[in-house]
Amino acid sequence: MNLSLVSHKPSSMAVNGLLQALQKSADVGTYFNRIVVISPSQWNPTRDEAAILLLDDEDHWPEPVAVETEASIGLPVLPLLMCTAADTGGASSHRGPDVRDPRYYFVSNGIVMDGHEWESQTSSQLLLDKLASYLPLLSRLSLLRQRSLPGALN
Repeated sequence: MNLSLVSHKPSSMAVNGLLQALQKSADVGTYFNRIVVISPSQWNPTRDEAAILLLDDEDHWPEPVAVETEASIGLPVLPLLMCTAADTGGASSHRGPDVRDPRYYFVSNGIVMDGHEWESQTSSQLLLDKLASYLPLLSRLSLLRQRSLPGALN
């Protein structure tokens, strides 16, 4: 099973920090075989994956390349809002897929992360612990998605 980190800025320091932390985490290997970083425009989700959607840009999320109409549940995703020093306490202009979109199954309203949290050992461990708490759910939903018959959960 794969875990995709989907980001408009796949080579940014924050994404690389997240990738390195996930690769070092023992929790990830328990649930996922491979972690892939990809941009939304190149992303073609499969039935055997879950995703962390990094909301790190104001660009809109494109329509998926291949739309699965036979899936009984949507792709399990965890939104992760990447904030910068320029972001203030107001509403963020970063947008991900519509939560009403049946192609996705959102496991949370999202986690907010400062792009520099990976620089602090304590902050990065806290964030990694938050992310790790969602891995079992993402994995189980992905397995359910692989095994379920179309319309079985409707």
